[in-house]
Amino acid sequence: MNSLKHNQAVDELNSSDPAVRVKALRFIKNNIIGNRTKKDLYIQLNVIPKLVKFLKSKDTADSQVQIQAAIVLGSFAYGGEENVTEIAKHGAIKPLLECISLQNDPRLIEAAARALKAIYKCPTADKNDIFADHHLRDLIALLNPDSLHPKTERERIASVHTAELAATIIARCCDTNEQQIQIANAGAFPALVNLLTCGFSKAQEAALDALAYLCRENPEFGKAIVETKSETSDSPVKIMLNLIQDKSSTMRLIAAKCLTHLSRANAIGEYSNDITLIVLPTLVKLLDEKGPVREEAPHVLAYLIRDNEELQKAACDSDAVPKLADFVTHVVDQESSYYDPVGDGDKLKENALMALAAISSLTDDGRKLVVEAKIIPHIVAAMSHRSYGIRAAACQCTRSLSRSINILRTSLVDAGVATPLFKLLSDDSTDVQATACATLCNLVLDFSPMKKTIMELGGIEKLVELVRSPDNTLRLNAIWALKNLVYQAESDVKETVMKVLTYQTMETLISDQESVEVQEQALNLLRNLACTKPIDIEEVFKGLSENKLMSIIENKLCWWNENEEIIKQVLYVINNIASGYERHKTAIMNRPTTILTRILKYMGHDNPEIRVIAVWVLINLLWTEDKSASSQVRVQKLRDLGFEDKVKSMTNDENLDVRERVKTVLNQFSQV
Repeated sequence: MNSLKHNQAVDELNSSDPAVRVKALRFIKNNIIGNRTKKDLYIQLNVIPKLVKFLKSKDTADSQVQIQAAIVLGSFAYGGEENVTEIAKHGAIKPLLECISLQNDPRLIEAAARALKAIYKCPTADKNDIFADHHLRDLIALLNPDSLHPKTERERIASVHTAELAATIIARCCDTNEQQIQIANAGAFPALVNLLTCGFSKAQEAALDALAYLCRENPEFGKAIVETKSETSDSPVKIMLNLIQDKSSTMRLIAAKCLTHLSRANAIGEYSNDITLIVLPTLVKLLDEKGPVREEAPHVLAYLIRDNEELQKAACDSDAVPKLADFVTHVVDQESSYYDPVGDGDKLKENALMALAAISSLTDDGRKLVVEAKIIPHIVAAMSHRSYGIRAAACQCTRSLSRSINILRTSLVDAGVATPLFKLLSDDSTDVQATACATLCNLVLDFSPMKKTIMELGGIEKLVELVRSPDNTLRLNAIWALKNLVYQAESDVKETVMKVLTYQTMETLISDQESVEVQEQALNLLRNLACTKPIDIEEVFKGLSENKLMSIIENKLCWWNENEEIIKQVLYVINNIASGYERHKTAIMNRPTTILTRILKYMGHDNPEIRVIAVWVLINLLWTEDKSASSQVRVQKLRDLGFEDKVKSMTNDENLDVRERVKTVLNQFSQV
């Protein structure tokens, strides 16, 4: 490459003549657009600091220098993550944000906004600067095309385009709840809702996208958006339901996405029929499109129907499964593209697998359709794909399918899912490991024919290794899998697990400092270890010691208003111990103030499930196979503590299960 003219162009940027600098900037711009090699060359020639210097200049005599500098920076930003890192390193973001102030030339504002849009396309770009000083206020102001005071039709179109850029930047800067709050407080909702009615499709799409991300997983903001009226007094939801019928497939997709996010935020319950009859069918039809629309449609569909049995059934009825299955089996893998660690074909396959996982997560009908589509071998093969997203999505699919005992025992076994799934426990991606671990939870239950295979492959040792991970999700899923592995298991399996895990590690997990969910599952593991046979309870007493076991129970019983799931699990632990030998019952009876009186208190809890478990504890403490003196003393002690009077007051409990258990207890008291 003849670099002489490029060196000369960089040198000319030092000229005192603005016309020479503008000419050099235009030369550089024309050379680097769409040319990665030229971009690398100019970066090596250290052109970025010069561009930043132009943006910082207070000399506004000729704004063309700043405009062209912003355009060139934007072009560099479209060159990849490394380029964005280089731009940020030289401090370009703050000067670009200064350029979007309304006091500047509208052409400079547009050029700077375009550059910022390119920078924030990069997922690793630091977004903190946009929330500092007045920058967010300036950005929100640009959402109103009239803020640039356009006088001609051409200027009007340019100002709408700038509003589109501003909305796109906002959509890329609300990753966290705190960012959502700051953007909302700056007045984004009215400005974005008004932009929905501007009549320019690209700006409307950008506004929809921004609104979608602002209300994602945020019920408060979902409701606030729904209640925001446009300047034409139209309801935002009605505007979106109109836009979802647009001739543009991109518009239909983004409108569907925004309505999906509002639905998931529980903000549009009164529009549930529209979600079922308009939004869902629109997303299924968009699977027939090409390019980015077809790629994203399964992702939105998966999010819409997740955890919703009714919508999953509707998706089954709309023939979504054959279309999604076709993507999994026939889409050709493609090389990676800019800012996408996988190719377009890979992303489509990943999204299709996630949609299939969602469709089959709650309904047997969905699982049956996936099996009938004959794609289980393809799902298993996807576990070895080069894309970590596809590997994780394949795990998620398997997890949904494994909820059917029949499929678990037939199709998944026939496809040989156990070995490739086990390998993913050692995947380079923590996300894949966590999803594989979650999937394994169903495969290690006692009725699963793959439980033995997983154990023979070293599953216990691997899960214990993952239990010590610093990643909360991975640690949670690993302890969950171990809990399932010992559920209704033979004593020798429990012993094998605890030899590797150790009671000390389980005790640490019960008091996990990072995750209450880990504590809950560790208690559930303890519950399962102390279940089925008195000999299993005895092993727990030996493994922890009676004092330590009772201390754990006493500590967790204090969580009255903190976490009901913890309370349930610790009561189940007590219940299992109470079903053991006399010495196990005595261990509980010896702690009247720290354990028994708290159980009595939980018999009056608001949650009926907690009341039921507490009464079951009493049933097991009262249970006796003989009329020995020790059992009579135990019954009298419980009577003296007020248990009989409490149970008598529960005979008209609103919960049927509680009432039935209460009858049992009163009968037991009457016999002694």
